[in-house]
Amino acid sequence: MGTGARVIIAIALFAAMGVGWLALQDLSFERDRTLSEWRSLSEAEDLLRQKPIPEAWPAGLFISERGLNAALESLKDAQIAYAPEFKADEDTVVHLRNVTVDFQPGFAWAFLRLDAYSKKRDLTVKFDGQASLVFKGIEEVANGEAQAVFALSLLRLDPEFGWGWSIIKSRGYASDLIETGLMPKFTEAFTLKLPFKNSFAYDLKQGVTEAVPVRDPKDENWIKVQIAVPPNELAQKIHAANAVVLDGGIWLLTDFTEKPVATSIDEPPPEIQDDIVRMRKDLERIRIPKLNDADIALWINGTVAHLVQDKFNQLPAVNRTATVKSVQFKGRLADQKWSADVLGEGGVFAELADPGAVAATMVVNAVGISWTKGRRLKVSLDAQVDVKASVDLHVDPLIGRGVGTTVDLLGNTAIASGFDAGFEIGEVGGNTVVMLKPDIGCRDIKLALKTDRKAEFEEAWVSVPSVGANVTVPVGLQTAPDVVLLSDLPFQRRGRGPDGKPLKVRGGEDHLLFTPAWAEAQYALVPKRVEGDDGGLWIAANLTIKLLGSESTGYDRAAAEKKLAAAATGGQARTNCPGEPGFALTIGDLEFGGNKELVKFFQERGLPLPQILGGLPGIPGTGPTMPSPISPVPGLTVPTPSPIPSTTDLTIPKIPSPISPIPDPAMPKIPSPLPPTSDPTMPKIPSPLPQTPGPTGNSVD
Repeated sequence: MGTGARVIIAIALFAAMGVGWLALQDLSFERDRTLSEWRSLSEAEDLLRQKPIPEAWPAGLFISERGLNAALESLKDAQIAYAPEFKADEDTVVHLRNVTVDFQPGFAWAFLRLDAYSKKRDLTVKFDGQASLVFKGIEEVANGEAQAVFALSLLRLDPEFGWGWSIIKSRGYASDLIETGLMPKFTEAFTLKLPFKNSFAYDLKQGVTEAVPVRDPKDENWIKVQIAVPPNELAQKIHAANAVVLDGGIWLLTDFTEKPVATSIDEPPPEIQDDIVRMRKDLERIRIPKLNDADIALWINGTVAHLVQDKFNQLPAVNRTATVKSVQFKGRLADQKWSADVLGEGGVFAELADPGAVAATMVVNAVGISWTKGRRLKVSLDAQVDVKASVDLHVDPLIGRGVGTTVDLLGNTAIASGFDAGFEIGEVGGNTVVMLKPDIGCRDIKLALKTDRKAEFEEAWVSVPSVGANVTVPVGLQTAPDVVLLSDLPFQRRGRGPDGKPLKVRGGEDHLLFTPAWAEAQYALVPKRVEGDDGGLWIAANLTIKLLGSESTGYDRAAAEKKLAAAATGGQARTNCPGEPGFALTIGDLEFGGNKELVKFFQERGLPLPQILGGLPGIPGTGPTMPSPISPVPGLTVPTPSPIPSTTDLTIPKIPSPISPIPDPAMPKIPSPLPPTSDPTMPKIPSPLPQTPGPTGNSVD
């Protein structure tokens, strides 16, 4: 081998050694993990010092390590780059190839694999990274939904180089990416945004139409009523949360305030490692839910019931009022017979004055809601019911046309009632839901209606001293709908902007473009178990994620949630109480008018006025009877003329004799006390008594 060849080989060896040395040079990015971990532990310990976790918090969401790693799958193969209009001369694109997280008390440690690629440079550099997964808070998006935002706080970044002459160029590129801050900035721009249900609402609106039978036969005598409660949502919104990382998962805790609970931490002590060990031990006493095969647990403190109670009691009265209005009726409320000495037999019946004749309100003055040690909700209410019903009465004597009038029935009552409510998992329309199921039990609410006066008719010959109604409404399961608390309806997240282009995000002051590997992600919480303890309610659920290559259209989760709630109510198996609703009308005894009114009644109908020696109800009798000088003839009684009944009419009515004429063949032959004569006509026999004055009238032949 010649000298020249040996020189060339030596140069090559030295060059290779130089390249290898360059490759081994430390180009890493590094932050102090110790300080970051100490701060995270200190904040968690301060929250625990303020109140027990989670028992003293109104609500909390626990996400397991497995569940969060499943969610982080949505970041795989995502890209970050500068927006061209912001920095056109830099074309580096960073790909997040893989990310996993390991939870330790007070600290979530993330492990990353990334690529940085520049088309202009025709270079690719791979990086291994370590970061802390940090909860950044809850942000509300344009459609009113919310997201729990998790970000990466970079701790260390190490480039990887192969062997070859390209290592020199790659090293220079990697050095630029770290020194300019581009690589840390792009890495921390990868954020996990999990859809977060930040509001729980229940619309008080109710609308029920029901037929109420009033008497037999029930299919022919009923009132159809509409029961309505105006729309008004009892809502609780979650604006902020505090995060506490534990071994195996992370708690997101809220007390429903506008901002997270403030924490106060001091400067780290000189023995920082010892303090970290102590705080880790302290956090071990925080309760971790028994998830078993579930990914997520939702905690709702029993004291939340008092928040709902207070919100309801503070509503205006109109929003605490249920209205009842009749809209249709069939048949009669009552139909009964009557009889009277003068008028004989007749009938009286009642019906609603018009389809909207019944109106009622129930104002709930106050409710009480509490969580019982029986792991259920206990609800009590105090209400006032007021009812008005307009009823048409018709009195119909069989001897002529009847008369009618309208009366108003009024009534009110106070109601003090209560019921329990439990929680169950069920299926509604193919969806799995957690429902609040009231257990009303069966009881009758009774209400007495009455008038404050007689039922007066336009024609005064009759009146009704008392009219009333007894209303019975069985209250039970059929009156209380189930309430959907949680469902597996998916949340959507778009992977592209409205224009179909990458999503615009901020990296500090820079404008960046974020492009996930999917066009749409669907996240759903599928309820698995619901349990209660003395402090509150636990709901365990699985997290399912679907990553789609194209966006779906026409899906509105809020509308789907309302439809699901309506289906849960409409498809609810209603258990009616044994009793039936009833509206029983009571009509008192009829009172008939005096002499004047009855005479008018008979005159207007062209009817004879009946008279009896003893008098009629409302009509004076015939007065004293004059003795006759003639011995009474057996079988024949001749009445003394009766005085004319008192009347203000100018014309004295012609009153026919109350004795029906006896047909000739039926007249008995009465032997005369005088000798028979040829004249068949009985002679006029003068009275043995002197003439006495008396009323003018026809003499009795």
